[in-house]
Amino acid sequence: MNSRRIRKVVILGGGAEGWMTAAHLGKALRGTVDITVLEAPGDAPVPGAAGFGTLPHFHRFFFGLLGINEDEWMRECGATFKTAARFVNWRTGGPVSAVPRELPGGGADHFYHSTGLLPDCEGLPLSSYWLLRTREGRTTEPFDYACFREPPLMDAKLAPRWLDGRAATRYAWHLDGGLLTGYLRRLVLAAEGGVRAVGGDFAGADRDGRGFVTAVRTTDGTRLDADLFIDCSGSAGALVGGVLGEPFLDLSGELLCDRAVVARIPHEDRAETVEPYTSAVAVPSGWAWKLPLRSGFLTGHVHHGSLTTPEEAVDELCALWGADRARTRFDVVALRVGRIRRAWVGNVVALGGSAGSLGPLQPTDSHFLVAALHRLVTHFPDRDFDPALADSYNRETEELFAQSRDFVQAHLAFAPRTDTPFWRALGERELPEGLRRKAALYRAGLPVNPTATDEAAYYGSTGRPEAELRNIWTDGHYYSILTGLGTEPARPLPALAHHVKQAAAADEVFTAVKRQQRILLDTLPTAYECLLHLHGG
Repeated sequence: MNSRRIRKVVILGGGAEGWMTAAHLGKALRGTVDITVLEAPGDAPVPGAAGFGTLPHFHRFFFGLLGINEDEWMRECGATFKTAARFVNWRTGGPVSAVPRELPGGGADHFYHSTGLLPDCEGLPLSSYWLLRTREGRTTEPFDYACFREPPLMDAKLAPRWLDGRAATRYAWHLDGGLLTGYLRRLVLAAEGGVRAVGGDFAGADRDGRGFVTAVRTTDGTRLDADLFIDCSGSAGALVGGVLGEPFLDLSGELLCDRAVVARIPHEDRAETVEPYTSAVAVPSGWAWKLPLRSGFLTGHVHHGSLTTPEEAVDELCALWGADRARTRFDVVALRVGRIRRAWVGNVVALGGSAGSLGPLQPTDSHFLVAALHRLVTHFPDRDFDPALADSYNRETEELFAQSRDFVQAHLAFAPRTDTPFWRALGERELPEGLRRKAALYRAGLPVNPTATDEAAYYGSTGRPEAELRNIWTDGHYYSILTGLGTEPARPLPALAHHVKQAAAADEVFTAVKRQQRILLDTLPTAYECLLHLHGG
């Protein structure tokens, strides 16, 4: 037994991120570490106040590892299904509208970024064959409807699984952040894992001669000492930024995303409004999200403070959803978009919002947290704190953030709207080097992420979780976004000219996709019916 092993951990922050961290570490470290969660009065969970979007691996890599059944945590967290993200009016300028406008060449200005897998054929993604078919004039069907099973199911608002719980396709979830926090808090404190909660407002920290934190202090005089400290204080970054002074690398100017106006809108007709997808609607001065929950939906207007006022954002949200301004509460939220330069400094590790955020356009925040928890367990130190552990952790954190930044920025940089100052300013931003390389690959007809082309292998049941969680934005994701925004490769992959038999085999894959779509349309329940069955009314 290592006599230098970590014996005590303090987690600063008792929100969803803090309790997810406590739950995961308590399980992964098998109760061998005393864990204390310092939660401020403002950390108390407020049901319905915040949404929590996930990616498909969330259950497998978080609740599944805790041994908790999906139906159980979905009921406890007021969860709904997310089988896609639906993007509306990102190509056409005009006033606020939740209804897709008509594209100049015909068709509706909307597309789906599906959670489903992009099929492949003979070692190449189906996207390569779709482009070949379009250039040969053999199809005019949009990429998402031609290559994925899910878009027609989303149009019909069908659930991604049958009533008996069998999954029909891959899916993610929308969670009520307040219910998630309360559920995890009860779960962790009731378990025999050595986790306790201490209330109090953070007042500062004590440090030793190396600059390591030895204890955190509260305003009422409580002092909590530990070997390792986890900063889950959100955008405040109270420990890693406030005490240790690690600089924050701001990206809000690149993404034109530093503020949001948010609101909660109750369902008027639940059967018609519980959608199995997140909506992202482009509006004149930014874009708005809609996240369906069990009792209503959460919405927010994302913009940049230099171009849009909160009053303008509220006006656009009300026009978008028909909300009654006098009866709806709108909150202005500052978005801290970017990352801390080093997430692990000394004996402090920043997780969640303390480490960084890319805003709500994709559910990167939950992905960053789940990936960081697995990475921390793999790199877990002893009291000697070998610098190689922190260096490796920070390098992998930076790589994942850069990969995700490229993907999020692709949504904005390739949107062809130029009708307002917001959308014109996005087109003027210089692309980061990583995204420039990916764009060049895409235009040449090559897979965008050659190291992660095989999505089936990536999402399979084998392999190291840390590696799987790093390789996230694969070729199918980029194709969904870029083709949906009207940007296609300059030409099909030249090598396809030498693969006549493979092209014929691809026709069979496209036919199979259509057959599966019809079967699922005929057999799946609606999202409302499935949630009614799951939540018992």
